[in-house]
Amino acid sequence: MAEITLRETKGSPLTFGEADGNFTNLNDDKQEIIPNLSVDTSIDVDNDKFSFYDNSSGSTRSILPKNVTSFTERTLIVKCVADTIGPSVGNGITHVTIPSTLDGKNLSSAQAHVYTAGTGSTTTVQLHNLTDGQDMLSTAITIDSGEKDSSTAATPSVTGAYNGVSTADVIRIDVDVVATNTLGLEIRMVFNPA
Repeated sequence: MAEITLRETKGSPLTFGEADGNFTNLNDDKQEIIPNLSVDTSIDVDNDKFSFYDNSSGSTRSILPKNVTSFTERTLIVKCVADTIGPSVGNGITHVTIPSTLDGKNLSSAQAHVYTAGTGSTTTVQLHNLTDGQDMLSTAITIDSGEKDSSTAATPSVTGAYNGVSTADVIRIDVDVVATNTLGLEIRMVFNPA
């Protein structure tokens, strides 16, 4: 405990030396590291929690990780083709490299969006992990004729057995079919812990 000279105890104003001595003693005795603090490498989603005091209700509340996807879920959005350009069929219309924040995660869903809806056929997109040499979707992303987004597709995409990623994996975006007059292409990939 820092030794502090108080005016109340001394009965008179502190000298400059006493005030400086108080600051020095506080600085010397400060605790910069919490002793015996251990670091866990895993989390129990049923029991570990973040606690906080809720002023509005006057009670303590907790956030469990299993109920909050934002702590674990990561979304990667890739703009493949500008809004005013029509995508063309082919493997590798663009590539994206997996950042370290997605290391060890699995692709849980994939969707696509175009900015001008095409007609006559379904736009179909596959994600291919070029590093592993595997397609990541067992059912490719589809955007139905006259639609702009795959979220309303009659056949939703399905992730396959090869959905895991590591830092620096290269994901190739392959366009298998393009509906007539389609413009633009954007891919949304959602990753969760393995």
